[in-house]
Amino acid sequence: MNILFAGAESAGLHTLRMLADSEHTLKGVLSDPQSTNTRMGPGVAEAARKLGYTVKPAKLIEDPNFAEWIVENDIDVLLNVHSMNIACPEVIKAFPVGAFNLHPGPLPKYAGLNAPSWAVYHQEENHAVTLHRMKETIDAGEIIYDAAFPITRSDTGLTVSTKCIQFGLSLIKRFLEDLEDRPVALNGRPQELARRNYYKRNQVPWDGRIQWNHSAAEIDAFVRASNYAPFTSPWGAPSTKLAEEKILITKTEVSDIPATASPGTVGERINGKRAVASKDQWVLIHRCEHEGRSESAEAILETGAVLH
Repeated sequence: MNILFAGAESAGLHTLRMLADSEHTLKGVLSDPQSTNTRMGPGVAEAARKLGYTVKPAKLIEDPNFAEWIVENDIDVLLNVHSMNIACPEVIKAFPVGAFNLHPGPLPKYAGLNAPSWAVYHQEENHAVTLHRMKETIDAGEIIYDAAFPITRSDTGLTVSTKCIQFGLSLIKRFLEDLEDRPVALNGRPQELARRNYYKRNQVPWDGRIQWNHSAAEIDAFVRASNYAPFTSPWGAPSTKLAEEKILITKTEVSDIPATASPGTVGERINGKRAVASKDQWVLIHRCEHEGRSESAEAILETGAVLH
């Protein structure tokens, strides 16, 4: 098959290498330049150029006129992995075999953005990654394959995202094999759209501010869902206020000890951590950010203070 690849981030880089090693012909790559540093290495666009592939801006996928280029170059398939540009209907329809997207969540339950964070926030016991056919409605096309995995009470947004990459790459491998041998397998199954939940770009639980009158488990899940350290969180760090000062809470745990003060009240140390009362148990605060500095909770929170 002749493939057009739209990719970004680590998952996109791994997929690019798989495509380069496959029996298919990679006719072009849609990706924007990304910064290079010692931790991340080259971005998809830079790596594709080094491999000798044609690289075009990712936003072309939004342009109806781009469909002409696809037809002229006899491209069969679009594969999208973590590229955030939304393909227009004309572009989707230009591929004879189809356009396919790797989504880091189970569909239709977690359509839209930041599915790993929402799954941690909702304290799901399992999550999944899905390869689906693209259509005009985002994340609503037929499911080609999916792969589920468990979520633990210590998982964060980052660790679940990493698992999505690991399981997602196995789906990409299967997809490339089926393109060669069993294209009928790509028919997929329709989604039960009555069960669909769609999460928007700027949608964040509690508007990003910790609600101490919720349970300790809910508060801890929100903090873990927001944790992408050492990378930037799509939600930012959950915030609270001490008097009029904004404090960011970056790491917590549930104490399993009933709280004996009003929600938001700072208590004594428990297991070496500063405790804050929720509606049911003490929440143990490991780390905070204050005035741009990461500090231990003990350095900022005093017993008897009230967070709100």
